[in-house]
Amino acid sequence: MAIESCYYLAFSTLVGLFFLSLLFVSSTKNQVYPKLYPLIGSSLEFIRNRKRIIQWTSEIFDKLLSSTYTLELPLGRNVIFTKDPSNVKHILKTRFNNYHKERIFTEALSDLFGKGLFLSDGSEWKSQRQSFRHDFDPKVFHAYTFVVEEELSGHLVPFLSNAEKTASTIDLQDTFRRFTFDIVCRIGFGFDPKYLLPSLPPTPFADAFKTAVKLSILRYSTLPLIWKAKKLFNTKSEKRLALMVDELHKFLGNIIAKKKERFVAGEDLEDKDVFARIVRRAQGEQLDEKFLVNTAVSLVLAGQDTMCSALTWFFWSVLTNQNVEKEIVREIKQNDGHLRDMVYTHASIYESMRLFPPIPLDSKEAVEDDVWPDGTKVKKGTSIIYHIFAMGRSQELWGSDWADFRPERWLERRRNDTSNGDDWNFIARDPFTYPVFQAGPRTCLGKEIAVVLMKMVVATILKRFRVTPAQDNFSPHYNSIIVSRMENGFPVRIIERH
Repeated sequence: MAIESCYYLAFSTLVGLFFLSLLFVSSTKNQVYPKLYPLIGSSLEFIRNRKRIIQWTSEIFDKLLSSTYTLELPLGRNVIFTKDPSNVKHILKTRFNNYHKERIFTEALSDLFGKGLFLSDGSEWKSQRQSFRHDFDPKVFHAYTFVVEEELSGHLVPFLSNAEKTASTIDLQDTFRRFTFDIVCRIGFGFDPKYLLPSLPPTPFADAFKTAVKLSILRYSTLPLIWKAKKLFNTKSEKRLALMVDELHKFLGNIIAKKKERFVAGEDLEDKDVFARIVRRAQGEQLDEKFLVNTAVSLVLAGQDTMCSALTWFFWSVLTNQNVEKEIVREIKQNDGHLRDMVYTHASIYESMRLFPPIPLDSKEAVEDDVWPDGTKVKKGTSIIYHIFAMGRSQELWGSDWADFRPERWLERRRNDTSNGDDWNFIARDPFTYPVFQAGPRTCLGKEIAVVLMKMVVATILKRFRVTPAQDNFSPHYNSIIVSRMENGFPVRIIERH
């Protein structure tokens, strides 16, 4: 009865606030958008658009003709959104130490990610980043490229060939989910779950991770009073979250324990996988097992979820722009798999992530009062969000053709005397205009590795296969739970190139 009473109290409070606010509607009649009510702010619009929050919060910039706005939520909680590069630079570099992970966010996700690199701040974050920097050095990663090649030739190509021979429709997003999970597990932890097989075996570890992330984000979009009450009484979504987190942590804990045993036994773990090196260092740095498990969970999110998202939206962007596909295929064949020379493909990858960034927005919280370059006053404790999705679709930043998928916007022609033809130079954009990999001190450690991996996958698939949407006039339904995805998958058919 206690938990039902708690739910009833929370619900009754919200209902009471809503009807009380109706008495004061006239006081906000000059509000342009979204509609404001006293006490509950814009929560009605928020609820109405809850299934398309990323798009809705992006559209508000255009409706207000502003690069920064404040969204008012219940009980006086304000969130400042910005897509102004000067503000982003201020947040991520100039006043980096003044903007930490949002407390409401870290609290909601702490059961899953703990105090790993993903949620840490300050000296704790600095120490962890310094410790892991070497593990994500592209030169170190080069030793693992054989793993990617094995997964490509041994699993992905046979899987696609089987789909072509049987004229089967496959979900490309699920295919990449399985493939990237296998890659992350092999490189990160030294084991192969073999999720990408023609039989499409169950994916319990991946499913548990996906569910745990979804339920953790549900906390973030719920009043803390409600999810904390559910956690206290271990009921409904909180009970399921606890089970998923426990399953994940036990699974990863067993892997870590076995690596420690091998290390103690004197077996050589060096360079076998990323976590082998981390466990080796842990012996001298006295890193406890809980911290190692949290680090492992963060590694899965950073490596698997974002890579799957980037590949899925890349293929959607390319397949719906045949001229781009032709140029990529020509470049692949011309350079015979030399990734460094695949400049047009490189630009296409950046262009797809401009329109569909794997992580569409990032939230912070002000440690102290501040004033942004555009004049916005930020009070201590205020939540702020820089909107990566909106920045990639901004006419002010990308011109009137921002909606066009055009890799050439990242390129310039140069004369190549050795080949008697034209060639491309890739022109990088200011990272505070294109913060897909974040920017400043917190720039993604795996940035270069991610692009190399994507090039390997793209070159392998498009050199041998044509990928076409299985449904006429297919239009993907964009969704995001931390990471961007297609709501109902990406059904495609595979055709062998001749």
